[in-house]
Amino acid sequence: MLAVAQTAASVQLRYAQQGSSLAQVALAGSPSFVEMRHYPKGDVSDAETGHRFYYHAHRRDEPEHGHFHLFAFYPAHSPGFAHLAALSLDRTGQATRWFTTNQWVTGGQWMAAEDVLATLECFSVRSHGRLAPVARWLTAMVQLFQPQLRTLLHDRDAALKRFIDAHATHDRSAVLADRAIDVLSETSAHLPTRIAELIEQP
Repeated sequence: MLAVAQTAASVQLRYAQQGSSLAQVALAGSPSFVEMRHYPKGDVSDAETGHRFYYHAHRRDEPEHGHFHLFAFYPAHSPGFAHLAALSLDRTGQATRWFTTNQWVTGGQWMAAEDVLATLECFSVRSHGRLAPVARWLTAMVQLFQPQLRTLLHDRDAALKRFIDAHATHDRSAVLADRAIDVLSETSAHLPTRIAELIEQP
């Protein structure tokens, strides 16, 4: 796992040595950053694994610079994809938090925590070109933060249950479509802290 941590850290270090950051590179060469637009335009996908990601921002006045949305695609099912998790970056390109969203935010299948986790355990995106290092970094980050992601996903399902229990009709579909409910759970994604935890493990 420390080798995986080294991969994540080395990608960030390489960009820093070039006077850049993950936040800048995630824009895929675009000269401007427009709210809600996907970067890159066609997303980054791995045909072999069915995993995909893109970067964007909802509101540019937030403390974060933007965030990655991670997906798995299931061609044999409708609507054919599921959101796995999201990862925020600050304006210096440092990862700050993992979070999960309500279904209406990204659409797709709604999957129980254990099903999402089964996909996250093998999450991998291999890519070519300018975003290949970003794909390696994201793949490493998912591997590094497996314990935190497990808690994150179970917290998501627990939050959803609370909203359903509080809903007048206990209608799950209504809660999943409720635009007043966007983020369901979040946890830290601070890479130096995670590396320190790994080093301290017996």
